[in-house]
Amino acid sequence: MRKNIAIIPLFLSALLVLSSCAQGGLLSESDEFFGDAGSGMSGTQSNTYTFPDEPTKETLQQEIKDGSFQDPQGLLSNVFPLIDTVRGQNNQEARIYVTQQFTIEELSNILTERFKPDRESDLVDGKKALIYSNYFITLQQSEQNQDAILMEIASNRFVRDNYSPNFFNGLFALWILDEVLDVDDWHKKRKRECLTGNCYGGYSSSKYRPGSTGGIRGSSGTRGGGPSTGK
Repeated sequence: MRKNIAIIPLFLSALLVLSSCAQGGLLSESDEFFGDAGSGMSGTQSNTYTFPDEPTKETLQQEIKDGSFQDPQGLLSNVFPLIDTVRGQNNQEARIYVTQQFTIEELSNILTERFKPDRESDLVDGKKALIYSNYFITLQQSEQNQDAILMEIASNRFVRDNYSPNFFNGLFALWILDEVLDVDDWHKKRKRECLTGNCYGGYSSSKYRPGSTGGIRGSSGTRGGGPSTGK
């Protein structure tokens, strides 16, 4: 009986160690990191954000029509509010803008008519992606409010070093991503790296994991002003 009593504390300690490993150790391939509009990867509960006020749709349309934007980044960063910045590996950043005045297809038409992309995906499961020479623009519905559209600008390097390949399922063929990112078998290589938890599955306010194995962090944004401006 005394031997059994002595074993109990050791058993409880082992359970605590296993629990700790499950929380902060290796993640499965499907456990992808997500940016957060609050304080980053500091917890597991869902966070929500307040959408900033915008001018009327007519005012924005006129602003877009009159603006002398140099590229798609300049258009998005000057017209729409910045809601968050996602930080990845090696201090790389992706910027998240938001609007409640346009649909995904309307935004896609605005961008592609003025700036023809190298590649354009179909609209799949509430998201669409445009590939330009040095960056990706992703348009997707907010899971918090289906009337709000999130617009993410991420450099090719950010996509290459941070994204989960699963995010692009149904959007682009694998060979296109290999070509754009200049990496042979990028999909396979990233899938292996995702086993360490170092993967970003696209911006979301409510789906994210603790970042104890390194990874993606979000920091709440305020207004626009992106890497490229010009009006």
